[in-house]
Amino acid sequence: MLQAISSAPVSSSPVSPVKSVMPWMAEPRMPLSDAAPYTVLSAQELYPRICVRDPYFALKDVTVLPGEVVARVPVQMAPDAEAMPLGLGEAGRHLAILGSCGAALVAPKDGQHFYLASAARGQWLQPSAQERATDMLWALAQAEYTGKRTCTARTLLSSSDGTPLFRLEVDYNVLSAAAFTRLFGEARQEMRREPRPAETVTRTPEEWAKLRQNPYSKPLDLQDFQTDGDVLRSSLIVTPELCKGHFAMHPVMPVAVVAGGMTRMATTLGRNLERNGEARFVAKDVKLSADSLAYAGQTVVFGARRTRVRGADHTFACTASVGERVVAQLDVTYTRVD
Repeated sequence: MLQAISSAPVSSSPVSPVKSVMPWMAEPRMPLSDAAPYTVLSAQELYPRICVRDPYFALKDVTVLPGEVVARVPVQMAPDAEAMPLGLGEAGRHLAILGSCGAALVAPKDGQHFYLASAARGQWLQPSAQERATDMLWALAQAEYTGKRTCTARTLLSSSDGTPLFRLEVDYNVLSAAAFTRLFGEARQEMRREPRPAETVTRTPEEWAKLRQNPYSKPLDLQDFQTDGDVLRSSLIVTPELCKGHFAMHPVMPVAVVAGGMTRMATTLGRNLERNGEARFVAKDVKLSADSLAYAGQTVVFGARRTRVRGADHTFACTASVGERVVAQLDVTYTRVD
């Protein structure tokens, strides 16, 4: 099922208060299309529609504008080898979520929907090295339905002073809650045939403290790194803790987090091949396809292969798979800047 703007100035002045707060419920009452311009959408209005919540959802002040939505974007993870205000994986996470908010705004039917990213195409707009952002960034999204169960969001990430940073177009498969539950149930049946790690019955205080942490504020704990020429591989067991806030009651590893794992593989391989553990890179172009889902209890194998070097530009083909099943693929070009 899963196959394959220029920014208007955003005022830094306080946005208007929420006009009406809906009670927490499974089925919203007011279509988002009825929201007046400059209305700030509360969590109670958004969560039941986009089916992700905190801590995966970290946007602030999601605000309706004519034909689009804007939000403030936090930077929660250090970019590491990416010499950018934030890493590609985190940028994709925030923009894909905002894109789903924009899609909910124009959804032909109100109610609960799952927005499953199936593809993305992005371009980093600042070629020079930059340090990690210390202020909130801004993001804008416009969405339109391209079919009965598909939509596309066009998003733009900007610095706090309005400088455009990253343009990303995301395609979604849109499922009703009932359809996603069926899809998840069928996948769980298949998973019973796959080996699963033993469940932890008791936890130490340190383990409980770890459960309370935000998993999206640090890189994935990839294991078993293996290098073979221009190819690097690693693996990761998906735990429910790595899926916090992503499809409640249906722990699924977010596509943006999978993409973050693949970009980390690419920059790690780049450092290894350049024989410089401190080398840093700036992204140029990125193309992602999400073919299936990785569920809690499964092991994802990440792979990266350098396919081309042209001057300072390094192009990588990355994959994430569960057994023989491809979860996602990423083609990304980085420019080495130091």
